[in-house]
Formats: sequence, C-alpha cells, structure tokens
Amino acid sequence: MKGNPLTKGPRIIYYTIGLVVLFLITFTYIFNKKLDLNGDNAEYYVLATSIAGGHGYSDITNEAHNPSNIFPPGYPLLMSVVRIFTDSIVPQKVLNGLFLLASAFLFFFFIRKNKLPDAMAFVASAVILLNYQVLHFSTMMMSEMSFLFFTVLSLWLLSKMEEEKPFWKDPYFYLVIVTVAYAYHIRTQGIALAAAVIGYFLFTKRWKQLLAFAGGFVVCLLPWALRNKIADVGQSRYVSMIAMSNPWRPEEGTLGAGEVLARFLETFKMLVTKAVPDSILPYASVDYNAATTTGEWGMAILLFALIGIGIWRFGRLGYLFLFYILATFGVISLFSTPSENRYLTPLLPFLEAGLLTGLYTALSAGMKKMNIAKQFSPWLLLVVLFFSYPKLERLHTENNTPYPPNYRNYFAIAEEVHKQLPANTVVCSRKPMLFYMFGKTAVSSYLWTEDDKALIKGLIDSKTDYVVFERLGYSSTDRYLYPAIQNNLELFPVVMRLPDPDTYLLKFEREKAIEKFK
Repeated sequence: MKGNPLTKGPRIIYYTIGLVVLFLITFTYIFNKKLDLNGDNAEYYVLATSIAGGHGYSDITNEAHNPSNIFPPGYPLLMSVVRIFTDSIVPQKVLNGLFLLASAFLFFFFIRKNKLPDAMAFVASAVILLNYQVLHFSTMMMSEMSFLFFTVLSLWLLSKMEEEKPFWKDPYFYLVIVTVAYAYHIRTQGIALAAAVIGYFLFTKRWKQLLAFAGGFVVCLLPWALRNKIADVGQSRYVSMIAMSNPWRPEEGTLGAGEVLARFLETFKMLVTKAVPDSILPYASVDYNAATTTGEWGMAILLFALIGIGIWRFGRLGYLFLFYILATFGVISLFSTPSENRYLTPLLPFLEAGLLTGLYTALSAGMKKMNIAKQFSPWLLLVVLFFSYPKLERLHTENNTPYPPNYRNYFAIAEEVHKQLPANTVVCSRKPMLFYMFGKTAVSSYLWTEDDKALIKGLIDSKTDYVVFERLGYSSTDRYLYPAIQNNLELFPVVMRLPDPDTYLLKFEREKAIEKFK
C-alpha cells in the first residue's frame, strides 16, 4: 500500500460508484417514457402480459389465445416478473437500463481480469454507457439489453473457470451452458455466442469441454423446440427469411444459393465499412445507400486493427471476443432485411472495449518505443467520453418529443375504439400490436398480397370488424391494402376520420364481402 493511499478494495468501490453515477446521468437524460413506434416492443409487452396473466406464451390479442413463437421466450419471461406488479411500461424500460448497468459492471471485471489497469477497465466500461445506439435501445422494451447482459455474463463465467479443476466439477462450466442457452432464448442471434464458446474450446484444445458444452447446449434447446412442435407453431421464423428476396414484399419470391451468398458478402462489407464506424465513432457520417469509398475502407482497417490489438491483450480469452464478433457478423449477414447497424447493438460494447484497449496498448507501446519514461495513462482516454454528447443531446430531444401527427391519429382512433366498442371487436391495421396497446381490443393484420380477393378473404377469415387506413409511412399500406379498399369501396364505409394526415376507421361489411367473394 506504500505510495498508494487506497487499497484495492476501496478502489473497486470508487470505480463501481463512478459507473453508477455515469449511468444515472446518461440514462435519465435520454430516458423515453413513451412507447417506441416499432411494433416489436409492443409484441414483447403483450407476450409478457400473457405469461403474467397465466395464459402461457400466447397471442392474447385474439379470443383464441393462440400459442406464439414470433420471438424466443427469454425476454418476455423476464418482463413478466415486472408485469405481474404493474401494467406501466416505464418499469420495463428501467429493467432494461439495469441490464445495461450490470453489463458495464461485468465488462469492468472481465477487462481487469486480463491484467489491464483498473483505470483502463473503467474507461472501457464507461464508454458503453455513453454509446448512442446502446442507450437508444436501453430505453425501449426490446431484447437487446437483456441479451447483452446474458452474453457478457456467459463470457465472464467462462473466464472464471479453473483450468486445474476437472470441468465436470466446476460449477462455472454448467452456468456457462445455462447462460448461453438463455441468451439464445432471448435472441436467436445467440447462436453466435454458442459458436464463440465452441470456437474458444476448439482453439484452446479443450476437446472434452467442447463436446460437453455442445451437448448441454442442445439439451437446453429441446424444451422450447418440443413445445413448438406440440403446439404446431413451427420453429424460428428467421430460418425461412434467409432465402427470401424481400420479406416486406413476399411476391418477389426467394433467392438461389448464389444470390444468398452474394447478399451475405454485401451485408458483411456493409457491417465492416459502414455500420461499425457509424456505431462506435461519435462523429462518423455514413451513407448506407452509397458505394463504399476508399476512405471508409481505410477507416475500417484502422478500427479493426486497433480492435484486434485489444483482443490480443485479452490473451487466450481474446478468442472469445474474436469468435463472437466474427460469428455475429456472419449471423447478421444472413438476414434478408436491410439492417444497417440495428442488429449490431448487443455487439457494440465488445467492439468498443476492444477498440479502447487496443488504443491504450498501441499508445503505451509507442511511448515505450520513443523511450518516454512516463507510462501512458488510461485516464487520458476519458476525452472520448465528451465526443458522445452531441448524439446524446439528439437522443434526448427525440425521446422528449411528442408522437408525430400520423401516430397521434392512429393512437387516437385506437383509444376511441377502446371507449366505444367491445373488447372482442377485431380491428385490422398495419401495426396491430401498437393499436392493441391503446385500443385493448382484438387485432389482426391484412395479407401482404396484390390480389384483392385474397386480401379480403383474409379479412373474412380473421373475422375482422373494422379496418384502419393509416398514414404511418409503410409501403405495404399503399401497395396492398389501399387498392383492395378502392376496388371494393362498398365493403368499407367510413366510420371515423381524423385529418392531417387523413386517418380512417372503416367498417368492414363482412357479410357483404362473403356474399361478393363466396
């Protein structure tokens, strides 16, 4: 303790307090009390409500309460614990924030375990709490933060395994299997985490651990797979999306193997040259629609060189980072939807931790090479924290802005339906789960088909009573729903209209439709 007034224990406490204070400042500054305008977060809430209400993992927006598998069950199960006590969405958002804070803590302990200064571990963990993209998802009811937590927890548990102890006697080994499996049950993207652990055991030549982990992981997947088979709801919907030309336009059909490979390579290039710099460099300006420039390639090479140096500093555990990054890039590149940097969100803390560790290592080596006696201080890297402010200010403004007029109209119609119509009234709309959050009525969606007859028969089959024609900006409304209404105006009399922009509640004359299309 000579020359240092603080013992190791108190230093850790101060670093921990520092992370908590930073989290409270950033999270409260950007916090969004409103429902996010993507339908997925409402879907998660509805599934959590179903679990909390004793209906199992089901779609409670219809009378049948059909079993669902639209998302893996892990995140709604976590949400259901909060949902038992309150129907407010604010505590659900706070829960996500706590997952983010816990992830930062685990990153701190993981990094310092690799013989890096505590100050370096603190800075790398603090940057996670200032990333625009990560904070954006931390304040909505989406699975990214819980997935991040279980991912970091898995890697931290793996780092705690004792090499001299037989793995079957090491409780950390079994915890790794459980946490990796749970991460997969939060997001199917978690298959990349399982691949990273297998890669780690492979390259460290721990063959028995590899086989035992793979077997344990598969066993943990069986209950959900068997449940889906018994409920006859199929398996993951993401598998079928891989070969689709465009999931938003199913009439365009599927792609051949060569086309899937070409799209994979193009997406992989986009992630490396555009999505990563856009996500971890505060002032990066990226045009996802433009061709990749030489400058973007140069910046990507520099970034990944530094990340590579950082991964190298993690020693053997660096294999975990490397394989997880590569496997995640591979999984994302298989998606058929334009993703830009959205699906990178749970990976960004790993990239940033690697980048800052690499930057610290490179600068330290440079000073040593120049025979500078003084060591490079990790505290100097705190300057990067201040670069995050403009994006955080933008996020603060966005999250404190009222709903735009098109959504205000949409939600106003939903609230009116809730006031005046029975709960079993079936309302068809483009974003049915968002409508349900305000309307509390049975909902459905229309078929994405240019065949008017097929679309209207779909409304008949779903026992639709009303249809909402909105201006939310989705192409499917004008491409599929609008022509069907225009060509069959007698089946859709106007019940309610809100202006600026025009948003309609239409009565669906189901009996007339049955007569017309029988």
